[in-house]
Amino acid sequence: MPIRNTTERWGHLSIALHWITVVMILSLVTVGFVMEDLPNTPFKRDVYLLHKSFGLTVLALTALRLGWRFVQPTPALPDGMPAWQRWAARGGHLGLYGLMIAIPASGWAYNWASNFATPYFGWTLLERAGAVDRELKAIAGVVHEWGVYALLALLVAHAGAAFYHHYQLKDAVLRRMAPWVKPAA
Repeated sequence: MPIRNTTERWGHLSIALHWITVVMILSLVTVGFVMEDLPNTPFKRDVYLLHKSFGLTVLALTALRLGWRFVQPTPALPDGMPAWQRWAARGGHLGLYGLMIAIPASGWAYNWASNFATPYFGWTLLERAGAVDRELKAIAGVVHEWGVYALLALLVAHAGAAFYHHYQLKDAVLRRMAPWVKPAA
């Protein structure tokens, strides 16, 4: 399989970026739900620092994915797919990409508004704000938290649609992004 996309299938780079992002997002969500309840210890601080660093990595990977998607062809949707499903597929992807930007960006804004430096695996990307910005912190916190719930809902719909195509319609939609999956019987 080539690194580049074609109108029939995703290339190696798109597939790798997709699955790396999936694993990172699911890990970040899991850690995000657990880390608040950790006791205040250096371990908790380290977990938060890693959460922030990996969240910024998801933001960077999303930018890379979008850039690659703009310069590469996109595999065509199956022939005969109803217009509402085409609209849902496009809207769902737009929502996923939007949330993969909004969630880490709002986490970054929350961190900065809380007057913390922005860490990235031991480096400082952005110095402290100098003071706490309660209004920005509140808005960013709501966007970050509810964005995760919206993202989880879209991920379930996205995976459900892929399984529907694979098991019900028996087309190649899932196999294009997961080439190791065998055709449905």
